[in-house]
Amino acid sequence: MAATLTEPTVLAAAKDTLYPDLDTSTDHYAVTETQFTKPTWGGWEIPEDLRRRLAPYNTIRLTDGEPDLLGVGMPALEVLNADAATTPVTIIEAKGHNSDPGAADVRQGINQAHGHLSEVNIGYVAAPIQSISDQARALARDLNIGVIGVESPHDATLVEPARVTGIGDFSTTIDAIRFQATTHRLTEGSFPVNHPKNYLGYALALAADGDTPDVYSEHVINSVSGGRRGAILLGLVDNRPAGETLTHLGAEVVRFARNQHGSVAAALEEFASWKGRSTPFTDLAPRWAQLARSVAIQYDPTRLIIEALERLHQRGIKPATIDAVVREACRINQPLTVEVFFTQARREDVLTADGDIDEPMLSDPRVYKSGIHFQFKYHLRHIGLLTEGGTDDKDEVLSNEWALNQTVGL
Repeated sequence: MAATLTEPTVLAAAKDTLYPDLDTSTDHYAVTETQFTKPTWGGWEIPEDLRRRLAPYNTIRLTDGEPDLLGVGMPALEVLNADAATTPVTIIEAKGHNSDPGAADVRQGINQAHGHLSEVNIGYVAAPIQSISDQARALARDLNIGVIGVESPHDATLVEPARVTGIGDFSTTIDAIRFQATTHRLTEGSFPVNHPKNYLGYALALAADGDTPDVYSEHVINSVSGGRRGAILLGLVDNRPAGETLTHLGAEVVRFARNQHGSVAAALEEFASWKGRSTPFTDLAPRWAQLARSVAIQYDPTRLIIEALERLHQRGIKPATIDAVVREACRINQPLTVEVFFTQARREDVLTADGDIDEPMLSDPRVYKSGIHFQFKYHLRHIGLLTEGGTDDKDEVLSNEWALNQTVGL
């Protein structure tokens, strides 16, 4: 039994139990604290398959310390008062032992989890089931902490349910994780397509008469899934269980179309005439480009990139390169920068166990999401924010120029 229920093992079992469908769910997302990127734990070498189960990683720094895992979305286990939140924020504190599963310090884990309840909705302690005493269960009930008993590296049981609590403002760390979860992790890999008309057009197709995919492919582009994903990312469309609906922002796109063209159908005919055009949107359709710019500036990654570039330009760094943008963005909001810029497969290389950025890794073009340096960068050029489009050539990623068309400070 030696080293079978270490802290990383306990955490992985609890994560799999709370969020069993992370690979396929559009409503859940969870990150593990960077301390678990260490190759060993108390002299025990963490197996590669266990590291994969714990991924992805991010820095999780809350007011009362660093919980082992932070997740967004309703856990699969019983939760008391579950109707109080639709997408609660949950933390897990894991306790294990390298040699004696019965010796895990469950009481400490309960107190640590309780310390985070001012910032999250649900707190859990996870520990080997043989270490969970009646006294520990009573303390957990008193402090409103759920208890997960881990029986083996892949099996865990809910011992005490947790209750959803109400909280005030989220920290920047939690905002970053909530951002990634509420966009259904669609920022991983490629941003779908690179022209803003393709996202605006999806809102119009949804509002038009007829089958949305058919209308969209006829008038906008054939990549219906790409347009749909982008519309969700930018907050134009809400993908609800009962079906897709326009958000307030998406409804404003429809109103704008009717004002400009008389009807949604006429606007879609205009969109059809733009198929295959590489002309910057600001030149092709200036008023539509301005609307697209207003939409994009409400998107968290846009604001992060623009603020980073503004700061760099004020220091005379214009144009900048992607590594400079990332360094500056990390100073603004490192957890969000990690979610926006770095592919999940390379986070262990980019983040140190202490939660800092391993800066030499910023010179490796393969750590960056292609959607940021290719499609999304083109998107920002089309709406007049950036001077240059992006690149999908890894040899050019580090030299590709990032600069604002207009700055505030210069």
